[in-house]
Amino acid sequence: MKFYCDSKKLSEAINIVSKAVSVKSPVAHLEGILLIAKGGILTLISNNLEISIKTSISSNISEEGSIVLNCKMFSDIIRKLPDDVCEVSVNEKNNVTIKCLNADYKIVGLNAEEFPQMPQVEIKNSITLSSKVLKEIISKTLFAVSLDNARKILTGSLYEIEDGTLTVAAVDGYRLALTKKEVNTDSDSKFIIPGKTQGELLKIISGNEDEDIKISFSDNYALIEGEGVIFTSRLIEGEFFAYRNTIPAESKYIVKIDCYNFLKAIERVEPIIDEVSKNCVKFRFENGRVNIKCETVLGVVNDVCECEYYGDEIEIGFNYKYLHDAVSRCEGEEIELKMNSPFNPLIINSVDDDKSLFMVLPVRI
Repeated sequence: MKFYCDSKKLSEAINIVSKAVSVKSPVAHLEGILLIAKGGILTLISNNLEISIKTSISSNISEEGSIVLNCKMFSDIIRKLPDDVCEVSVNEKNNVTIKCLNADYKIVGLNAEEFPQMPQVEIKNSITLSSKVLKEIISKTLFAVSLDNARKILTGSLYEIEDGTLTVAAVDGYRLALTKKEVNTDSDSKFIIPGKTQGELLKIISGNEDEDIKISFSDNYALIEGEGVIFTSRLIEGEFFAYRNTIPAESKYIVKIDCYNFLKAIERVEPIIDEVSKNCVKFRFENGRVNIKCETVLGVVNDVCECEYYGDEIEIGFNYKYLHDAVSRCEGEEIELKMNSPFNPLIINSVDDDKSLFMVLPVRI
């Protein structure tokens, strides 16, 4: 095997597939990247048995073949090469030589035949979204995915297609994030994509409005195809939390407030937040204003933010991070805060966006 390609483009391709490489594994192949040189194309594949990624770049191939190289070592070598054409050659004993200008490396590769194959997805349904829309969906919901593996079903987001609408929901037991988009399919279905998969997707997809991303799925896998990248992920099996039953149908208290000003007022509390005890931030809503107070072992902060509210006074407390995460993902100038009591969930949504909703459970004051 022998090929020549631009070192910068090769480094970019390695960076893409590295998202599905095991960091520490008893199986050496899972820490590596499969390189296949054939027909003027160099294909790179990674597979950690949960996620697999495939991408390709053009290459001048003088001898076709395949090899598995340790991702970290190969990435470090290529990244530090001069910005020029590099030569990679492999002999019959899987000894690898990498050259670029005056740099010359000799490393040992692994047998390509032992590398795990990418899963074959028997497609049941598929949708197509722009890269920009998919990035927005993930950004608005991923923060509410649970990190607790004891509740495996909540470590992913529910993607539910019904009547031409895709609803994506994430719940971690303390908050809910939900957003909707119209999609190009007549088939109804639902599947749960792991949060880790979505996090890696965020790093790969461009966010380009003109680039389409196709998401196909079977009972066990999702197949995500973008420009030059094929991404497969194992789905989470089971019945997702019945989140719709937790969203209040009506609200006794409704507050309209400038999103930017409210977010900045919340952020002014952060310097005294005690990360050990997770002190709550108290909000007292009264005529035309919200009083914000936080008291921790580090200090006390008081602040005031104007709002549109003329009902009975209500005081309610929230975990700083949970509230900040939700408000920071609202779009538009004005948001609504909807409550029923200091012990019931807070609903947050943008006045200009009826497709997204965030819910945060309060903290007892």
